[in-house]
Amino acid sequence: MPAARAQRNAMTTARIVALALVAVMAVYFITSDAIRSGNPFLVPDALLTALLAVSAAFRGRLAVPVMIFSFAWAAAVWTVSLCTYITRGAFEDGANHLALIIPSVGVAGLLAVVSAASDRANEAERV
Repeated sequence: MPAARAQRNAMTTARIVALALVAVMAVYFITSDAIRSGNPFLVPDALLTALLAVSAAFRGRLAVPVMIFSFAWAAAVWTVSLCTYITRGAFEDGANHLALIIPSVGVAGLLAVVSAASDRANEAERV
């Protein structure tokens, strides 16, 4: 069943990317001044980091939607953060967010496409 194998490969890729993003965020928290009361993104960043870590461990039917949600939420938070730099005229200071946003959107899209193809293949088998 090629669709099932494609979905497994996509999930493995998604888990690796999620854990890589978690590692990047952990380094960010440890090496920067992010953990301070004046950081408006402290709670969203911490929550998305935890959500990505937890979603990487999900198995079964909920794994794909949980991963898609996690990557989409992460991309949304990082995009809002990037936009705060842009509105201050400091795009170059926030451009590193693109290295977080692009894989998040890409993996969420990959999971959606592969999951839809897998669903179509399963439906065709039932007919």
